[in-house]
Amino acid sequence: MKKLSYRNLILIYFSLLLLTVSLIFAYILFNNEKRFKIEILQSRLISYSEIIYKFRDSVSFATEFLPEDLRITLIDTTGKVIFDNIAAETDSMENHIDRPEIIAAEKEGSGNAMRRSGTMGKDYLYYAKRFPDLYVRTSLEYNSSVKPQIQHDNIFIIILAVTLCTVILSILMLSRKISQPILALREFIEKVQKGKGDYENIHFPSNEFGEVGEKIIHTFRQLEQTKQYKQQLTHNVAHELKTPVTSVRGYLETLLQEENISPEQRRFFLDRAYSQILRLSSLVSDISLLNNIEEASERFASEKISIKECIKEVEDDLHFRLQEKNIKIVSEVEDCIEIEGKYLLIYSLFRNLIENAVEHAGENIIITIKSLSKDNEFIYLRFADNGKGVPPEHLERIFDRFYRVESGRSRKSGGSGLGLSIVKNAVNLHRGEISVRNGENGGLEFDISLSIRFKKEKING
Repeated sequence: MKKLSYRNLILIYFSLLLLTVSLIFAYILFNNEKRFKIEILQSRLISYSEIIYKFRDSVSFATEFLPEDLRITLIDTTGKVIFDNIAAETDSMENHIDRPEIIAAEKEGSGNAMRRSGTMGKDYLYYAKRFPDLYVRTSLEYNSSVKPQIQHDNIFIIILAVTLCTVILSILMLSRKISQPILALREFIEKVQKGKGDYENIHFPSNEFGEVGEKIIHTFRQLEQTKQYKQQLTHNVAHELKTPVTSVRGYLETLLQEENISPEQRRFFLDRAYSQILRLSSLVSDISLLNNIEEASERFASEKISIKECIKEVEDDLHFRLQEKNIKIVSEVEDCIEIEGKYLLIYSLFRNLIENAVEHAGENIIITIKSLSKDNEFIYLRFADNGKGVPPEHLERIFDRFYRVESGRSRKSGGSGLGLSIVKNAVNLHRGEISVRNGENGGLEFDISLSIRFKKEKING
């Protein structure tokens, strides 16, 4: 069997509920209306009884002033019918002492009943009242006198039907709106199952259901991007590992297979193998750092950081490499420039920027790091060197993982190709931004903003 759509289920459920409530309401209302109209008729019968008793000795005369459809019966205290304006022969009529309305009148002074008359063979609405010497019973024939009075007003039934139809149409429109996000999600799932990545034409309504649908698609897109990133990263890592691993293997195989190798050559091969091992170690460390930034940033402790002292620590750690290339660092960062953040990441940020300049900017250069401004939310810094810079067409991709401005550049320098990607992710984690351009006097200029107060946010790097 074909499953009913969500929209049809809503329509059926609400329509059945509405119909049930309407029927119950109509039943209660009609019964109340019927009871009320019968009570009105009974009140008329009560008033007639009082008049009839006053004219009991000339009751035939009194009937001329009463409604024609009114049945009048006089019954003595023993139950014998002594007068009935409808029945032709009262002598042959049964004793009425056991009639429900007479029994009630005997006990309570008056009584009423809706029953079939054994004498006339018709249904009547009876009212009986006990007087000292007799019972006065008045009644109306049900089909001709009572039923027309208590029939429901057709206009009310029409209004109820129109209202019911209007509400059902409203439910139909409401179900259409409610089902829109469901239909959009179904379309989205079908496209996912068919491997189609075009979700731009899927539209959700502007309500809470639509907001949930948009978040689902947004989350799925993020998962797809993460999957693609993982695949790309795995491919790039395998590619990057292949060269040093192959080199180390070749050096070691040469040492193992060549027995008559000279000490100088042996030393050369060991130095080369050691250099490739260092490169592998650097690559693995950088990959691990990137993964921690993107997936487990909470592992890094948050603390107050002096930017000037952090730069000084990096400069001390890279002292020999800076001295080797005659590179000077000029720090123009004030002592008051502090943030709350992850110290290891801020350290990695400046270390990777400086190492990038050391490896690629050239020798005899000056690296300048200065604070530009500060407000209630962010600090603004500039990192610049006066080296050889980067061709403009490469600047947009300089922060991409494993991206090379020059073919073979990272391999020759021994870098992992992840340094500037780590820089960007560290900045993003601190809710900041980083941009790069070629300086007017050569070299690269990086403008950096960092949040003063650390807050956890998802990395989009």
